[in-house]
This record gives sequence, C-alpha cells and structure tokens, in this order.
Amino acid sequence: MHTPILIPAFRPGAALPSLVEKLLEAGVPAVVIVDDGSGPGSREIFERCAALAGVHILRHETNLGKGAALKTGLRYILEVFPGCGVVTADADGQHAPEDIIQVARALEQNPGCLVLGCRHFDQHVPVRSRIGNLCTRALARVILGEVVQDTQTGLRGLPAKLLPYLPELSSNGYEFELDVLIASKHLGLGIREEKIQTIYAPGNPTSHFNPLRDSMKIYFVLFRFSLLSLLTAALDNLVFFFAYRTTASVLAAQAMSRSVAVLFNYTAARRAVFLSHQRHKIVFPKYILVVVASGAASYGLIRLLMYLFAIPPMLAKLSAESLLFAASFVLQRDFVFTQRLHAAATDWTRYYRSAPFTARFTRMYTARVLVAALAKFRQQARGGVIVELGGGNSCFLDRIVGELRPEAYHVVDNNDYGLQMLSQRPDKPPQVRVHREDVLNVKLDLRADAVFSVGLIEHFDRAGTKQAVLKHFELLAPGGYAVLSFPTPTALYRVARRLTEWLGLWSFPDERPLEPREVRESVAPYGEVVLEKTLWPLVYTQHLMVVRKRELDPATAVSA
Repeated sequence: MHTPILIPAFRPGAALPSLVEKLLEAGVPAVVIVDDGSGPGSREIFERCAALAGVHILRHETNLGKGAALKTGLRYILEVFPGCGVVTADADGQHAPEDIIQVARALEQNPGCLVLGCRHFDQHVPVRSRIGNLCTRALARVILGEVVQDTQTGLRGLPAKLLPYLPELSSNGYEFELDVLIASKHLGLGIREEKIQTIYAPGNPTSHFNPLRDSMKIYFVLFRFSLLSLLTAALDNLVFFFAYRTTASVLAAQAMSRSVAVLFNYTAARRAVFLSHQRHKIVFPKYILVVVASGAASYGLIRLLMYLFAIPPMLAKLSAESLLFAASFVLQRDFVFTQRLHAAATDWTRYYRSAPFTARFTRMYTARVLVAALAKFRQQARGGVIVELGGGNSCFLDRIVGELRPEAYHVVDNNDYGLQMLSQRPDKPPQVRVHREDVLNVKLDLRADAVFSVGLIEHFDRAGTKQAVLKHFELLAPGGYAVLSFPTPTALYRVARRLTEWLGLWSFPDERPLEPREVRESVAPYGEVVLEKTLWPLVYTQHLMVVRKRELDPATAVSA
C-alpha cells in the first residue's frame, strides 16, 4: 500500500493508539494525525501515537473545526507525500481498521474516484444520526444529482487529483465534508461506495457533532444555490421592472435584466456554489449558452402567459422564471460547471442496492423478449442448461425458469453483493447455480444449450468486448445459441443518455453503445446470426442478436 491515512482528532478516546498501531501493522505507509486543539487532557494519547514509527502529529493551538483539521493534514500530505491519494478516518472509534484498509485499497484500484465508506443506518444507529443522514442525503441528491448513501461519512478515499483543491475550500466544520462531495462532482470524479461496519458506542459519547449548530452549517452549504438564485432573481426582476417602465419593450427589458444578472451570478455560481475549477474559456461559453437559451425560453413564456391570461409583464416574468428555475439549476450543475466524467468502471454494487424504479418496466419487457428468443431457437423448448453471464442479482431467471424449466440455470458474475442477494433469496429456484468468476476469464466446464447476457459486453473496450463474446461460445455446446443484448447508438439512445447525464442520473460511465456491425464481426468466427432486432420500447435502445454456434470449438474456429 502507498496511501497515507489522515485522522483529524479533537479530544480522542483511548482507543486511538490501538487503531493507529493496527493500521501500521496492516502495511499503511504513514498515519497523519491532526490534534485540533484537544488540550492537556489528551496529551498522553497523542504521545502514545507519536511513539509509533510512521506517525506524523500536527497541532492546532485551539479547536478550529474538523474541516480546518482536515485541510491542515491535506496541506502536509501534499508537501510530504506528493502524488498520493489519502484516506481520511475519524478518531472517535467509528471506523474499524479493516474498513479503513478496505477503502484504501479501493482508492488504489480506482484512482479516478472518490471512495466513500458507507454505513448502514438501521434501528441500532442513534436517532439523531439517522434523521440527520436522511435529510442530508435528500438535499445532497438535489445538489449532486445522484444518490449518496452516507453523505457525512468520515471514512473517505480522496484521489490525488482532488487534493490540491480542498485546502482552498472556505468551510472549516463538518460542512467541509459536503463541500468535498461538491468539489468532487464538479471535477468530474466518479463516486464509489464501499460498505463498512456501523459502529456507535452507547450514547455516542466521543462524537463532537452538535446536532443544531453543525446541521445548520451543513444545510447552508446545500442552500447556497437557492440563496444565490434568489439574489440573482431579485436583481434580474428589479432591472426588468425599471427597464420595462423606460422602454415599454419586454424584449429590451429581458435583455437588459439578463445581462446585469450574468455579471453578478457567474463568478458567485462558479466559485461559491459549484466549486468549479475549470478555466473560464471552457466554462463561460457554456454558461452564456445556458443564459441565452433560458432567456429566450423565459421571453417566450412571458409572451405566452401575457397572451393566454392577459396578466401584466412583471407577473408573467416572475411566473416564467419560477417555472424555469429547476431546469436552469440542472444545466448549471451538470453541463456548465461539471467536467466530463472519466470512464470509470460502473459501480455495480451501488446499482444493485438502488436500481432505478424504471428498471422494473424495462426488465419485464426484456424478460419477455428473452424467453421468446430462447424458446424459439433452443433445440429443446424445455429442459437443458442455460447460462447467464454478468447476471449478479439476476432479474430474468424467474420468468425464464418458470416458462422454460431448464435442468440447470447458471449465473456467472464477479460482484459479491449481487451474487449474495441472489444466493440468499428464500424463493431461489433449485435449478440455480451461482458462480463468482470474472466473465472475461470464465473457467467453468459447461456445454450449455443457451448462453445469454444483457447489458454486459458494452462495458469493455473493443478487445474486452471480443473476449466477452468468446466466453459465450466457450460455454455453449455445438449447435447451442448465444443471445446478446446490448445498447446501440440510435438517435433516441443518444438523446436519452445525454439528458440523463445532464440530470446527474447516469450510472454507467463505462457503457460504450455498440454498433451491430462490431458485434457481428466478433461472433462471425463462432456461429451464424439467426435473429436480429432493435428493442425500441427500451428508450436506451437495445439491440438483440441470436447466434447459433457452429459444430466447431472456438479455438478451431479462430484458427480457421
């Protein structure tokens, strides 16, 4: 391991030295502890930590807040350990050493992601923590455009790209942790969640979180955009009012008010609200595009409202701007002030935990199409062996098993969480066999009648896609059928995906929509395509391909 651990500490408990010792024994290269003005009463604890090789102690003379302590530690790490990411952990005993190591390893495996150690907020968690997380999570959903299970977790893996920007943040208390999420969002970093233990001592005595004071600071971070929007709207409408009285022209008044608002809003939105660090030459043209578009839409709505309801221009202006508020926020959040997401790996654990509600309908349709294809082309309509690659917590097996009654149904995936959900189902059909294997390196000795995958082969580069296709045929008996379903870049797909990305709802950063031609070329050495169809009812249009395997082994087909 090469990732240092940063622990901000204010009057820590006696367990801190033991935690630090276990981290060092596990191979952590360094532990940086910031004494945030703990006072003489904690001196012995810090001295015990300082006696351990690999520990660096930094001190504040007075208590400055958790955010300030983290920033002090980050400045030190940037200087002493340049180029490294860092894992932050709390000193109050809520983070087990094995969980800290887990997050550190996840960060090293995903250097382009912010890694969050997420707790499970059940009935054993103190009520104030449960309520606080619920409220903060809902508000963060609006600001970030995505679901974060534990917004206030202190166990985080901060990637190296993010570190230089964090000491510049103005927040110094617990609200700093939300600012970190916002800064990460607008740097285009992915978020990866690692499940960790939920540890609370009775009464949570070592926590220094003030429910009222610190919660208000956190919520103020989340309401910054609303506050800025209200101030901008007040200025915009004031200028519009006087300009319209002077010119009697809605168009002239709209242009003048929007121009003045831009001068006030741009800098504040860029640095104080969205914490964006992109260059002006990149951000400002996009910002002006949104301003012009929203101004034109507002003007059209004003005219429409005046025409339909005969209301005065000022009331029409207020109504139009209120209707456009949410759209303006989303465009600024995800189009103007956010860099393009890196092609990080999809977080399938997170997807299995909170699949979108729309998935229920798309899965029903896809399951029906799959059953029809399998029933039509398999040599036997019933019985036989079926393999699902990349199934995880399979959402198709119930219908397939119920209608086709295979002798065995094998699910192959390497996502522990999805496979665990499937394995622990009380109603799991007896034919189901679960295999934890990488789909690109499957070693199962099977000769299946049918092998299928839905939403799998598009998550690799071209070489990986060819390898995934090959694995379908290696598991098939000669004459068996491979069924491949993958997104294809129709105009409908492109529009739907772009809109979803703007809304911050896209969960598959490494999805690469495939042209059917690429898949045909990949399957050509192994079999003949017997059916192709585009599934248009799925807005993210899928292309279905059924291929019959030749009476040859894949190795023979390749050499031929």
